[in-house]
Amino acid sequence: MSRLDEIRDWWKPDVISPEKVKKFLDMYPIYKNDVDCPAFKSQKEIKEIQNKNLRGQLELCQQYSPYYSKLFKEKNIDISKIKTVDDLEKLPLTTKMDYMKAPDSFKLRLAGVPGRQIFELIDWNITMTTGTTYGFPTVFWNTTHDEYALLQFLIRSSKISWGTPDDRIFNCFPFGPVPHIGYLRAITAPLAIGASVCAGHTGMAYPTFPVLRRMDEAIAIAENHKCTIIMGIASYIRRMIMRAEELEADFSNIRAIHALGEPCPMGMREDMRKRLRNLGAGDVFIHNGWGFTECQGSLSECTELGGNHNPDPGLYFLEVVDPETGERKADGEEGVAAITHLNRRGTVLLRYVLGDIVRMTHETCPYCGRNTERILPVSGSVYATRTKELVKFKGTLINPGVLKDAIENVGGIAEYQIVFTKTDPKDPYSMDQLVLKVAPIPDVNRKDLENKIRDAVAKAAEMSAKIEWVEKPSDIYDPMVSLKATRVVDVRPPLE
Repeated sequence: MSRLDEIRDWWKPDVISPEKVKKFLDMYPIYKNDVDCPAFKSQKEIKEIQNKNLRGQLELCQQYSPYYSKLFKEKNIDISKIKTVDDLEKLPLTTKMDYMKAPDSFKLRLAGVPGRQIFELIDWNITMTTGTTYGFPTVFWNTTHDEYALLQFLIRSSKISWGTPDDRIFNCFPFGPVPHIGYLRAITAPLAIGASVCAGHTGMAYPTFPVLRRMDEAIAIAENHKCTIIMGIASYIRRMIMRAEELEADFSNIRAIHALGEPCPMGMREDMRKRLRNLGAGDVFIHNGWGFTECQGSLSECTELGGNHNPDPGLYFLEVVDPETGERKADGEEGVAAITHLNRRGTVLLRYVLGDIVRMTHETCPYCGRNTERILPVSGSVYATRTKELVKFKGTLINPGVLKDAIENVGGIAEYQIVFTKTDPKDPYSMDQLVLKVAPIPDVNRKDLENKIRDAVAKAAEMSAKIEWVEKPSDIYDPMVSLKATRVVDVRPPLE
């Protein structure tokens, strides 16, 4: 029996255990030899590592960060009084708008500083946000120091999500104009752990250089290379699997899906798992990591819905805060996620508000035994809801994540979109109306499907919805045009 065959089911909630995880880590030298990994240290030891790194990062920010050195002076902040991560509440939150106004001012100015290593001085690369939050991308700088740290982060992230050097990983992130972390990390992570990797190279066409592939060609690559893991955006992977069904492709080697970039509710996971069985695969582990540009990777699940673990707490400190006051929320309470960098040399952010509503726990993971913090599902089987998606509807602030989770658990849907509109779209004073655009799978009974959708929405949010049928899934989400599916839109005219 191969190692991949032996561990195939170890991710399952009723199979995984700290003992199984330790056995897995001992199988692979790259994991076994990572003796400094803090994941299984006590929470006291983890906090000591974070406190030490925080003090060093604050000193660098005070001296060499244009933004934070100015902020500390203006706010009369004495960083010598910030000795631990628990003292971070003494710092104001940094918002996306603060960062977007002048991204360069968050980059440490270390050139010419005596005693700095060359690793800290050279800009290795830049990545950019996808621009889905505020409409346009923002630059994020990595030095060579940061790239080395990232490789460590990706190794530790991969070991949580059962990635191995034996895997053949298929990168199906679309290629496009923005150097986003999804596409890049689906290359870097396999290289970091010693796995094989190939890419579909679909994406946004650039007529000057017609180098990209069609989805059918990408499917053939994954099939011919007998790939074992697919990494990509959740909605894109699902569309690729649906097309693979039509082509009767052989995906029997697939053992895991790493669905990133957007939520992948349990209904969506089960839909993909069922389709993969039709393509010859067994019970596939569908991992939904929570990632963002500001950590240059993603937190990882050890089992489905077991929580997204911070792979490397010595690099990043996460907290859940009240966005208005900056007050830290207790474990289990909902709030907005904020990140503090603890060991960076390029772009450095302190108490940076990510724009995701989340819940977090520091309890030891009951599945794998790790002691790092975990992000917990905040809405059904969804880990995070964007603050920009909160909608005032009929006088009540609602979370569309609840609707998305309910709809994803209804079978028979190829694509959908939630539309907040008016009964008279031209009259801003007419009643609010919820419209669901739905592209059904072929041969589904539309009347039955409509009733199921209406019931699911009513139970989840006590709302009634108008169903509008869309014949082609690509009219809602075209993976050759857009990086991610736009699940929620608000087209209501502004009040004058």
